[in-house]
This record gives sequence, structure tokens and C-alpha cells, in this order.
Amino acid sequence: MNKLKKTIKLGFGGFAMNASIRRFLACVLALFCVLPLSSCKKTNDNNPLSSGSYDETGNYQPSIPDRSKQLAELEEKNSDAVSWLTVPNTKIDEGVVQAGDNEYYLRRNMYGKYSYEGCYYLDYECLPGEDDLFSRNSIIYGHNLGTPMGVKDDSNGAKFAQLLKFAEESFASQTPYIFLTTNNGAHVFEIFAVFYCEADLDPIPYHYADYSDENFNDLMHDVQERSEYIYETQPGIGDNILTLSTCTYKYGTYSQNPNQRFVVMGRLMQEGDQYFETAKFEKNPNPKPPNF
Repeated sequence: MNKLKKTIKLGFGGFAMNASIRRFLACVLALFCVLPLSSCKKTNDNNPLSSGSYDETGNYQPSIPDRSKQLAELEEKNSDAVSWLTVPNTKIDEGVVQAGDNEYYLRRNMYGKYSYEGCYYLDYECLPGEDDLFSRNSIIYGHNLGTPMGVKDDSNGAKFAQLLKFAEESFASQTPYIFLTTNNGAHVFEIFAVFYCEADLDPIPYHYADYSDENFNDLMHDVQERSEYIYETQPGIGDNILTLSTCTYKYGTYSQNPNQRFVVMGRLMQEGDQYFETAKFEKNPNPKPPNF
């Protein structure tokens, strides 16, 4: 019996431990166990990965980032601020500004200070409408400077160079939505077209704020023919769309061909629309090429 008591009394390395020391060591062990786990759970709060959850009926709901606070802070510093753009799985998580033309913010950041890489800016012809959205087609521009600059695309580059990640099928599949926060809340756009094109599409340009119903239908048909993927979602006459546009160097350097573009388009989700965890599309075997 005495031998048994001695065994129970002995701790690490054969040293006797009273109750307070045992509690202290237990806390230390718990701390070492918890810290690695909590580190694994860290996420990028500035731009969360595509995530969401299923409700009890099996319907998927994405996690919608609300950047109202960031937008309000930006508006205090720059009255040209109009919204906040977030593209999951990228570094695109920044304010959007608008000037009286499309030249002013080419080399300025969202605070209006000089910056060679510029910022994200809304086409000057887009006017505030219902829910603080901008016309039927909200066009946001941003630079892709390339690596080396003006020579080669780099999807890890600055600003809208990140859009080129959508050219990767696995990325496009895992990134079905774009988020735009205005003063009226957060809005979700479901991507329906990803394509390379010339700066001025023929027959219908993609960078107009408004269209007749006939021209809108023609544009939707054209961009879906050009798209790298054939998406299940197809915008209709009553839909608002979001267009993200940047340069590309897939068809030559900037000096060789300054008129090439890479464009991502999304349709504004409405109440009652069904959400999906991944994008619903098939790879387009023969996208309509740019006409240079």
C-alpha cells in the first residue's frame, strides 16, 4: 500500500508534486495544446475566403462581408467614394470612387493621392439608382500592371491583376460571387461571364451604363459566347449587372496591343434566388476570341 501511494505521489521525473503544482502544469499543457489549434483557425478578416453554411432545409447561404464601416470611414476622407468592392479569395477588398471622367483616378488612390497603380473607380456615366446601385450596368475599372510591367499577366499582382485568377477553372469554381457594399447595405452578384476581349466590343460595347432591352440581350448573348465558362445563370431584361474590367497581356505586350481586356461580369442576386457553394458552369470548349 505504501508503495502504491508513493507511485501516485510521484510526478514528472520522479519529483513529488503538490496539488497547486499539478494545477499549474495542467494549465501549461492546456495552453500548448490550444495555441496551435487557434492559429489554424485564423482567417483573413479583411477579405474572407468563399464560405457559408447550410440551413436546416439544406439551402446554402454565403457569408456576405459588410463593409459599411470601412465605406463610411472612406467617405469621411474622400467624398468621391461610392461603394466598397470585395472579391473573395483575392486581395480585392477596397473602396470604389467615382469622378466626373474616367481619367482622374487613373494614377490616384482611393483617397485622391498620387499612386501609379491607381485604384478601383466607377465609370463616370453610372448614376445612383435603386438601392444605391448604378444604372443597369455598374462598370468598375482597375489596373493590371503586369510582371514585368506591361509585358506579362500575373494573377498575384496588384489591383485588378487579381481578376486573372478567374482564368483558372478551379478558382472560378470556388468563387461564384462578388460583393459590393453601398450605403444601403451589402449586395451579392453571381458571376455569369469571364472573358478576354477587345476594348470596344462589336456589335455591343460592354462598358455602357445603360442599354435598350434589345441591346442588353444582344450583349448578354455575346459575352456568354466569349466567356471561358458556360455558366448556368443567365441575366434577363430586369437584371442589374456588375462589370469588372482591366487590361491583359495575353495577346501581346502593352506596346504591341494596348486594346486587350479581361472582364468579369456578375448578376445582382434578388430575394428568393438560390445560392450555391460553388459556381455552376462547364468549361467553354471554344470561346469567341477577341477581334484585333
